[in-house]
Amino acid sequence: MDKNRVIKQLLKKMLEQISICFGALVFFAFYFGITISDLGPAFTFGTFLLPVTMGMVNVFSFYLIPKYLFRQRYFWFSLYTFYSIVISIFLIALSSFYGFLFINSVESLGTEFTLTKNLYLIIVAVYIVVLVTSLFAAYRESYKLHLKNQELQYTILNGELQLKQEELSYLKMQIQPHFLFNTLNTIYGSAIAKSPETPELILKLSNLLDYILYQTQKTLVPLQDEIDHLKDYLALEKLRHGDKLRIISNFPEETNNLMIAPMLFLPLLENSFKHGKGAFVEIRIETQENKVAFSVKNSFDDSVTKRTLTSSGIGLQNIKKRLKLLYPDSHSFNIKKSDGYFVVELKLLTTQPKPQVS
Repeated sequence: MDKNRVIKQLLKKMLEQISICFGALVFFAFYFGITISDLGPAFTFGTFLLPVTMGMVNVFSFYLIPKYLFRQRYFWFSLYTFYSIVISIFLIALSSFYGFLFINSVESLGTEFTLTKNLYLIIVAVYIVVLVTSLFAAYRESYKLHLKNQELQYTILNGELQLKQEELSYLKMQIQPHFLFNTLNTIYGSAIAKSPETPELILKLSNLLDYILYQTQKTLVPLQDEIDHLKDYLALEKLRHGDKLRIISNFPEETNNLMIAPMLFLPLLENSFKHGKGAFVEIRIETQENKVAFSVKNSFDDSVTKRTLTSSGIGLQNIKKRLKLLYPDSHSFNIKKSDGYFVVELKLLTTQPKPQVS
């Protein structure tokens, strides 16, 4: 496979060199023979200039420009350019002299060839070819650098995206066992007390596990799904605490098909029970166009809750990290303590699902 690629590259370079040679000869023929009817001698004279012309083309197009100019090594580019021009002027003069002698000494050409251009204009002709090919080479190198920069940018972006996805997966893995552990403790307490509500607790837990295991693998889920599972969790806690717990909930009747990242609200609701004294919880969700406002308020006991608000719970810390990754410039997250209550407020700018084509 590598051998075939090398052969293709060699053939491509040969074809490129042949094309430049042909173009240079045609240009020389018209440049030197424009005042005569027979272009044969002018074409022959151009062949004498061809070696030095091709030499300069290759020096500039395939060496000086890519290795020095495009690597911003301007001093060495200028120095080597100066050397190349000095040497090429000598070679052009030598080639012109022998070309002129050869044409006029060959009787088969049938005419005496008189140069219509002086040495200065001959040098200009050679460097017109060199300049044109150098411009093409510069454009080609510039395009290659552009493609490399794009590829590098894509690689960096893909790498950052992959790191974010891995971090999100890690954070979800932390949240889910933490949530499951606390919910199982609830069912365990109910089973110890031989509560008749234990089967219903298990059914609610199975619905939540289905959500955690399958729906959270998605990038976005409908807001209504998150609300439904908030209701299941509230039902679990209500069955556990009975009349000792007062819950106030306010959910929107229509979510306008809004989509959010999964497991954002559920850990916050869980924390309200974990760090509160379990007497009062109020949860509200409001929607307006593409905005979602979530708030949860719970009573707490200072003798139980001594930790700071910013370090209350693994789930809370993970939610903060996930919000920074998923909604870096489109969320606000506030926690405050007021009059014996914890209040957590989260506002999101979210998205609507793309229409499905049937």
